[in-house]
Amino acid sequence: MQRLMLLIIVFFIILFFLYLPELFPSCACCGKKKPRPFFRIHRAVSLSPGYKGCRSVCTRCCRKHDLNDLKDLDRLSQISRKVKIRRLSDDF
Repeated sequence: MQRLMLLIIVFFIILFFLYLPELFPSCACCGKKKPRPFFRIHRAVSLSPGYKGCRSVCTRCCRKHDLNDLKDLDRLSQISRKVKIRRLSDDF
């Protein structure tokens, strides 16, 4: 009986850690982990479990950068990467 109870407890702990990224996603812009209701964009992009399976953007970053979908997020990341590269090349 104790063995069965221990098995059930371990199962629920594993289940909690598998669904943790869905309960508290990580923002792709600011990197903060917040509860799910604070996110405007939350899409599954792959079948991998964990934080790499979904891309999310919080409401604050959506307003700040005027993001409506994941294509806008991709454009923002490309632009910020190019700006960083130019800044680094200008320093030399």
